[in-house]
Amino acid sequence: MLDDAPPPGEATPEFRCVWCSAVLPSAHETTCPSCGATLVGEGEAAVPGLTAIDADAILRNARSGGRTRPRGGRLLSWISGEYDEGEDESAPTPGSLAPPPAEVRREMLRLELEAQVANAQAEVEALAADAAVEGGRPLTPPPEGVAAEPEAPAEAASSASASDGEAPPA
Repeated sequence: MLDDAPPPGEATPEFRCVWCSAVLPSAHETTCPSCGATLVGEGEAAVPGLTAIDADAILRNARSGGRTRPRGGRLLSWISGEYDEGEDESAPTPGSLAPPPAEVRREMLRLELEAQVANAQAEVEALAADAAVEGGRPLTPPPEGVAAEPEAPAEAASSASASDGEAPPA
């Protein structure tokens, strides 16, 4: 249909404000009765809070005693950028920023070495698979004597020295 007239039997469309989507009483309104926005013509273009500073809102906010923490607590105040200046920030405990103890550092190093060994083994297996594919050979599983998971270097050294019957060096 090329014309904008509604077909017979359908209700006429409601006219809405382009700024706040409120239903207008007629299509000939020049200002929105809900938000006060100018709808037609070269009327006053200042809509408080939208196209102009809302002096009433500024005064209300000034009377309320400045910034208050939003209802959402710290997360909402962090998102909105509104922080309480009078809020006491708790000081970190003396040991909270200290390096980890020796046992933790040792475990971290062990895990890092284990990850490096696993990465190296995966790379070797990938190269072997590529070579088998290029050579037209079938992929073969590792021999039974080779462990599927490599031992950690410290564990391998301790088991080797125990099987030799020698005492570990001091």
